[in-house]
Amino acid sequence: MKYLKFILFGLVATSISAQAAGAASLVGKKSKTKDYNYSWDTREYFVEDCSQNANKWICKCVLEKLQHEYSEAEFLYINKDLYNNIDHPEFVDFVSTAVDLCDSEYTNSRRNDSYGTGDGLAGLLGGGGGGIATKAKGSIRTPSERDIDISDGAEIRSAADIMKVVRQRTPGLRHVYNKFLKKKPGFQGKVSLKFTIASGGEIISISVANSTTGYSAFDDEVKADVSRWKFNKVKSGNTTVTIPFTFSE
Repeated sequence: MKYLKFILFGLVATSISAQAAGAASLVGKKSKTKDYNYSWDTREYFVEDCSQNANKWICKCVLEKLQHEYSEAEFLYINKDLYNNIDHPEFVDFVSTAVDLCDSEYTNSRRNDSYGTGDGLAGLLGGGGGGIATKAKGSIRTPSERDIDISDGAEIRSAADIMKVVRQRTPGLRHVYNKFLKKKPGFQGKVSLKFTIASGGEIISISVANSTTGYSAFDDEVKADVSRWKFNKVKSGNTTVTIPFTFSE
């Protein structure tokens, strides 16, 4: 038994020194278990970035769920794409579900309906907001491509290109709605925003084209949040669009 231990130790040492990458790759291909362990730097980066706009507890909870499904390399690759407005709908759906689960876990752990989080996805995907908000109860319907009215510059940006950003960023407006639901429970409606996107991707002008909410302060905050969205760069020219956002409990 003693010699067997030495043999095993020798085999392990040899594999580590000579073929570590190959062995690691083999394990990765063979194993069906998806639990991963991100590096300290990646974990710290995620929590710090996320907690600028969301509850830190929720950020850590979502990170744990990400490590059950995505490898560190996959996460870093997708995260870079999201910052460059490259769509990953399956990942966004996964994070959205993870946020809802973590919201519920947080609320249950506090055993108090007056606390919760409604802005988790906003923080994770750059929607803005921050802190601990009311328990998420409002919803927002993500506009479809046919909802986008391009009044100028359609030859520069297509509705499909614009939708990539709209689809990613619209869920982040939920935290705005939940915040104002605290002040005026039960209100709902549609806010249509008209804005112009410059060639660099930034929004250079924005206004409320129409609203049925009857709540101008809410409309203005939605406008302010959307004004910070960033679109893909193009060679030249501006594009003006009108997009409706529908909010309901």
